[in-house]
Amino acid sequence: MALVLTIALGIDTAPVLASSGEKLELPVAGRDPFSPYGRQYSLLSEELARYRGLAQGNQWRPLDAGQPITPGSRGPRVAQLRSLLMLYGDFRPADFSDKEAEEALHGDVYDKPLQAAVRRFQRRHGLKADSLVDERTRSRLNTNPEKLARILAANIARWEELPKDLGPRYIIVNVPEFNLRLIDGEREQFRMKVVVGKPKHKTPQLTTRMTRLEFNPVWRVPPSIALRELLPKGSSALSAKGYRLINHRGRAVPFTRGNVAAVRRGQVSLQQKGGPGNALGRVKFVIPNRHAIFLHDTTSKHLFKKSQRAFSHGCIRLEKPLKFARMMLAEQNRWNSARIERALMSGRTHGVALKKTLPVYIAYWTAWVDEKGQLQFRPDIYQRDKPGKGANRG
Repeated sequence: MALVLTIALGIDTAPVLASSGEKLELPVAGRDPFSPYGRQYSLLSEELARYRGLAQGNQWRPLDAGQPITPGSRGPRVAQLRSLLMLYGDFRPADFSDKEAEEALHGDVYDKPLQAAVRRFQRRHGLKADSLVDERTRSRLNTNPEKLARILAANIARWEELPKDLGPRYIIVNVPEFNLRLIDGEREQFRMKVVVGKPKHKTPQLTTRMTRLEFNPVWRVPPSIALRELLPKGSSALSAKGYRLINHRGRAVPFTRGNVAAVRRGQVSLQQKGGPGNALGRVKFVIPNRHAIFLHDTTSKHLFKKSQRAFSHGCIRLEKPLKFARMMLAEQNRWNSARIERALMSGRTHGVALKKTLPVYIAYWTAWVDEKGQLQFRPDIYQRDKPGKGANRG
């Protein structure tokens, strides 16, 4: 994403029209175009102006319904497809020889140059890049420019909520992209997939800091999850997985009806002891916030194979938590792999405070410009691009 762009951009950020017809002010003051913040802001502003221009023109036409367009297909819908991809910038005749460009521009065959353009479009929208123009790809192609302009305006507004200086080294999670990045000196040092909250358990937008790690963390189950999802399974099933009821004195108490009722009153809590079977996995990363959100390992590794990864109760599950822990501790606390392994194998909960806390930003961008200068879009899983939707910040 453009956070890691290292090119210098000087883009005119004059006011442009929002989808409502009102002017959307894009002031330059306080936004250094040579900073990651300023570059992304400027690039999105430029794209907003471009899509507003498409919306106000008469060139855009949706792709007609029909059978999926596959390699070798012929017909007028192929010409429609090419026109759309040229407007979006995915089909670029300049990329081909004069002969190829001439054939591609005037033919009605779904040929290799057009297939490459479709794959580029699919990648920019988080779709499987298979060149198959099915209903899913057609739906993205047929998202009209006015709606895309509204999406861009909503993302620009969310950028304005971030600090102007993100810091020299920081962690950023983009929820709709299902990715975490560690940025160091404007360069991406590390990236991994994440699982985020379900639409009914939204991961909030946050600006906070990572303060500590915990190996073999104890899971203190939120009362809502304990009462609705876990306690109905019965004491035998829960005990087998290391769950205990803990009273306000920190002592384990039996799974009696009275103690279960006390969970509802906040006098007793359900906890799962640390270890390999713990729902939080083997390591947790603490980022203080009022939503009780943190980053953690998971026993559900299979979810990282999915392209859409909104499955948690709001916390962020990490694809490579131990590698991430080694990076955090090796650079800040002189912990090596052997010491980390000993802490894990002990089975005991072991907290490690970071000597240098690290900024953490949990963002919600359904549109951004990546390090290659390509505009990316992702589905609005929490419906935050709609007018009037709050940021739900921490």
